[in-house]
Amino acid sequence: MQNTKISQPAFEPCCLATTIGSMPHTDVAHGTALMFENTPEIASWVQFPKRDLYENMMMQFTEGMPALVQDGDRTYFSTSISDFPEQFTLFYERYMAAIEDENSDALEKFRLSPQYAAGFSEFIARLPKQMSLGKTLMLKGQVTGPFTLGTNLLDQNGRCSYYDDHLRDVIVKTIVLKALWQVARLSEFGLPVMIFLDEPSLLGFGKQTFLTISREDVIKDINEVAAAIHSQGGLPGIHCEENTDWSLLMETDLDILDFDAYDHLQGITLYPAELSAFFDRGGCLGWGIVPTLDREAAATETIPSLIDRFEEGVHHLVSKGFDRDLLLRRALITPSCGAGGVLSVPLAERVLDLLRGLSIALRERYSFV
Repeated sequence: MQNTKISQPAFEPCCLATTIGSMPHTDVAHGTALMFENTPEIASWVQFPKRDLYENMMMQFTEGMPALVQDGDRTYFSTSISDFPEQFTLFYERYMAAIEDENSDALEKFRLSPQYAAGFSEFIARLPKQMSLGKTLMLKGQVTGPFTLGTNLLDQNGRCSYYDDHLRDVIVKTIVLKALWQVARLSEFGLPVMIFLDEPSLLGFGKQTFLTISREDVIKDINEVAAAIHSQGGLPGIHCEENTDWSLLMETDLDILDFDAYDHLQGITLYPAELSAFFDRGGCLGWGIVPTLDREAAATETIPSLIDRFEEGVHHLVSKGFDRDLLLRRALITPSCGAGGVLSVPLAERVLDLLRGLSIALRERYSFV
C-alpha cells in the first residue's frame, strides 16, 4: 500500500450534519435508528459506552494488540509476559500482510467485532435499507486517536505506553489497521467515507504532564493514520475538545478539524495564518455547535439560538479576513462532543433533534437546498 493521498475535490459539506459517535443508550437498534433519522446524509455508526465495558473508547479499538492484559475493568500492556516477543512478531507479520500485501484476511484480524462495537454491526445491517431511501451521501467511522490511546493505556508499571517507542508504534499501527478495516468495509456500499480520530487528551498536550512529548511526534503519528486513510480514498478528520492547540493539527494532513464551537470558538481563531493554509489545501471545519457537555445548555438551547451562535462564529472569522461563502461551504455541523458522556437518554435525543433542525435551517438559510 502506498501512503499517498488520492486526489479528489475539496470536501464541502455545506452545513450537513453528522454525529461524533457516542450515545448514552443501551438499546443498540434504537440508538442506531435515531442516528439514521437525524443524520441521514452523513451517517455514522454509534458507540454505546454505557452498554458494555468493551465500548469504552480506551478499550474499543484494542482488539488485536499484542501483550495486552485485562484485569477486571483495567486493561494494560505487560512487556514482562513470557511470550511477549512472539506476540509482537505475530502482530507485525499481520500488519505487514495487511499493509504491503493488502491481505484482507490479515486486515480482518483487526475488525471491530460485535463484542467491542455492537453499533458497527447494527449500522452495517441497516445500511442497505437506509440507502434505498436515497438520502445517504457519505459514511463516517471513528477511532480513538494515537495520542489519547497512548497516554491512557499504561504498561504494567503504570507508565504511559506513549513513552515507550515500541508500544507507541504498536498503538499507532493498530489504529491504522482499525481505520483501514472501516474504510474497506464501508467502501463496499459505494459511498465516500470519512474516519474521525477522537483525541480528547490532546487538550493536555504542551502542559506539564506531557512536556516530554514533542510536537513532531504527535504530528507524525496522526499523519501516519491520515496517510493510510487517504491511500484508500477516505477523508481523515479529528475531533478535539476545548482549547486544544489547533495550530498543531492545522499542520497535519487531516481534511476535517472538528472543534467545540459552542464553548470554545476562540481556540480555532487564534491561528489565522495556519487556518488559511488549511483551507487552501481543501480543509473544512466541523462546527461542534450543539452542546453535549452541559446538561442545562442541552436542555434549553433552541434552533434560533444556535443559529445566532453559529452566525457570530462565522462573523468572527470573517472579521479576521476569511471568506464567508467559503466558511459556509466548508462547514460540517456536529455536536460539541459525543453524547454518551454526561447526557441522559432524553437529553441526547434532544441534541439529535437540535442537530437535525439546525442543519436543515442553515442549509435553507444559505441556499444549499
